Amino acid sequence: MENVITYNNDKGLLAYIQFLASRALRTKYDGTDPIFNFEDALDQTEIAHFTVDELKKIPEVNTLFTERWLPAPINLDELSKLPEGTLGYVYAREMKARGFDPNFYQTVPVVDDISYLKMLWRTTHDIYHVVAGFDTDVFGELGLQAFVLAQTAIPISIMLVSFGMVLISLYQPDKLKPLMTEISRGYRLGSHTPSKLIAQKWDQFWNVPVMEIRTQLGMNYISEN
Repeated sequence: MENVITYNNDKGLLAYIQFLASRALRTKYDGTDPIFNFEDALDQTEIAHFTVDELKKIPEVNTLFTERWLPAPINLDELSKLPEGTLGYVYAREMKARGFDPNFYQTVPVVDDISYLKMLWRTTHDIYHVVAGFDTDVFGELGLQAFVLAQTAIPISIMLVSFGMVLISLYQPDKLKPLMTEISRGYRLGSHTPSKLIAQKWDQFWNVPVMEIRTQLGMNYISEN
């Protein structure tokens, strides 16, 4: 394997090490900003450019890049009025139950393909949890990241899966097996789902039942929440 040693890759590796060390020292959850900051440090790495190039080979995703499509700001109260079982209703219910803000993410100016990919991922990520059927706890998050990784090598998904495995191995080794089970489930499901989550214009699905969406995506063997 050819080693790609560049200044930007070295910066990405250093950011990973610093992020790993800082997370290991935390005794409580302190928000998502450190994750977004870490993601920003990966902007000019080889994997970031590779991911964009690979995604743009998919016609549906290339269309999103061309249009620079992003979902409109989400109003949970409005989505809550939709019929039970629809994506909008289930999404609003789950977000409200957990006290989550749908617009929690850091924004970045969309000036190129890499910044667009970050905003696309950040604005749709919580929808993936509902559609793919993964919880929002640590194991569920890493399972979902494995799902995304199986479909598309998004830099932050790669880093979070590896990061989670390292931390659990070092500090909670008794939980490594269930973690790997969830990561394996996510990767297997992502590998066998032909339609890419990142290729969808999700605000066109709010009125569609979640189970129907899963069927449309080819996600035919996961159970309904």
